Amino acid sequence: MKIVSLLPAASEILCDLGVIDNIHAVSHECNYPELLKEKVQITSSTIPSNMEQKLINDAVSQAIKNKLPLYNIDTDKLDRINPDLIITQGLCDVCSISKNEIEATLKDKRCILPSKTKIVSLNGKSFDEICSDVLTVGKHINKEDIANNIVSKAKKTKIQMSKNHTNKSILLLEWIDPYFSAGHWIPEQIEMAGLKSALGKKGEKSRQISTDEIIQSDPDFIGLICCGYDLIQNKSFAKQVYDDERINHLTAIKDEKIYAFDSDSYFSRPSLRILEGAMQLRNAIIKKDNQYHCKRDI
Repeated sequence: MKIVSLLPAASEILCDLGVIDNIHAVSHECNYPELLKEKVQITSSTIPSNMEQKLINDAVSQAIKNKLPLYNIDTDKLDRINPDLIITQGLCDVCSISKNEIEATLKDKRCILPSKTKIVSLNGKSFDEICSDVLTVGKHINKEDIANNIVSKAKKTKIQMSKNHTNKSILLLEWIDPYFSAGHWIPEQIEMAGLKSALGKKGEKSRQISTDEIIQSDPDFIGLICCGYDLIQNKSFAKQVYDDERINHLTAIKDEKIYAFDSDSYFSRPSLRILEGAMQLRNAIIKKDNQYHCKRDI
């Protein structure tokens, strides 16, 4: 079976199921596990990733307003691969390439896929739905037993993690210019870590929030999980939060209770690595693991 994965989480699932050799192309964002970097990249972003957050947000908003694509697909490469299975997602048009976008792009370029090709769209926006995605992929590649074992272990881990809770709240920020709340599965990660979500509920989309909302939420801790950024990059954003005169009177900021995480690996993607993200969150806040702590003078 020849597989093309246009979603980083799907590529992770495929590798967990032991079929990395069947992956013939991936998206430009598929970077885990490391071996995926050797695969043919079949997509590219229309928006540069090295811009400041405000410029990225403005560019994305403008593209969506004008109904312009955020990603391009190399349909010539796709034709040559002649895949049996294409896996994409229908959760967030900003994060990857949706099933409809693939079809439109192929149609616009008159790229005709053979009738054998299946397009599977993953839509996980909660822990349970992510588990369902694993099972769906397993079914389509005849690895149902392995998928069931992976999901069973993940559910046991979640149950074990969810036993201890505190009354402390944390505001996890998926973007800081402008500020965005935590969405989809991330409030569940907060619960798994034994904390309360200051803004954002399970299943809700991440949304732009005002500084007044941040002030009213008055979180005990603040965490930086800006979408697509790693630990070092998110740590660098802490200075902007400390310097924001609109909110830096909050106790969490005055007491330097700001933390950063590798969001690209453990928070942004609907894969079962969100369990590891929840563990990191707990280690940072409850066990006071300093590697995630962002001091004012960072």
